[in-house]
Amino acid sequence: MGSIDGKPPTMRDVARVARVSTATVSRVVSGKLDKVTEDTAVRVNEVARELGYTPSAIGQSLRLSSSRIVAMMVPDATNDFCADVGVSVEGSLREAGLSMVMMNSGEDPERQDALLRDAEGLRPRAVVMLGALDTPQLRAMAASRNIIFVNRRPPAGIDAPFVGIDNLAAGRAVARHFHDRGYRRIAVVHGPLSYSASRERLTGLLEELEAQGVPADRVGCFEGSLTMQTGYDVGLAMCRSERRPDAVFCGNDMIAYGIHRALVENGMKVPGDVAICGFDDNRVNEWLAPWLTSVRIPALEIGPAVRDLITGRQKGERREDVILPFQLMQRDSTAPHAER
Repeated sequence: MGSIDGKPPTMRDVARVARVSTATVSRVVSGKLDKVTEDTAVRVNEVARELGYTPSAIGQSLRLSSSRIVAMMVPDATNDFCADVGVSVEGSLREAGLSMVMMNSGEDPERQDALLRDAEGLRPRAVVMLGALDTPQLRAMAASRNIIFVNRRPPAGIDAPFVGIDNLAAGRAVARHFHDRGYRRIAVVHGPLSYSASRERLTGLLEELEAQGVPADRVGCFEGSLTMQTGYDVGLAMCRSERRPDAVFCGNDMIAYGIHRALVENGMKVPGDVAICGFDDNRVNEWLAPWLTSVRIPALEIGPAVRDLITGRQKGERREDVILPFQLMQRDSTAPHAER
């Protein structure tokens, strides 16, 4: 039968053709059949199918105060690690009958808040924050919505589950790796210390280096965005410096790529002159940077963990954090001194 008057059919159209009330149509399409006879239910479903009527997901979400939609915020949609996590979360949610809407904050607090306000209009089942920024709208939403924090822990005062690795332990592991391979002049290029992941990785590295006899004031620390441009700029500065480090710990693989390019363009060898360790070990490394030592975060395990937190959560229940295992993937970029 198709649409009526060229417009998408509505619940009123179904009720009129089936000769029942809109309330009866609503009960049938939502599966609440306790007050509807079998014959009526069959007739309503046949008319709905003939007219091509489908219930409005938005309308249902308004009635139920939540929908089948999960909103996911990422800090940088061009980052391969973010893409890996996004794919993992989307696939896991789809298996549970949920849909994902991805939003890109670009590490911009105002953009994040604007996107969160837009997401609120979808009545999301949950909001997944990969790399959250501490903003007013985030705090307001955390009071009424199911929010899950990934990679960066919830800001102080927000009680919500976290999915990620032990970043403090990961920083310590890198420090031990550098020390065991003979590196003593260490530099760190990290993200803003307002980010819990950046802060914890740096703290772990410095604490372990201190235990190995390398004072914190002898470690060169550079803060910047988690981008290739930051790595490239710092790499150029290292080439010009008379106190060039012999090993660099990077806040992510993107920074490592930038540093590597700057060093190679200026005649430096990796690891002959400077060793490099990245972080995330995104899947691109297998193809484009198989030489890069990096801390592997199991990105593809994040999706199932997020799905289980969403589908298993009862109203008002605080679920436990999910701490995933990391692995230091040792490759050519941090070969021991004897092999350089």
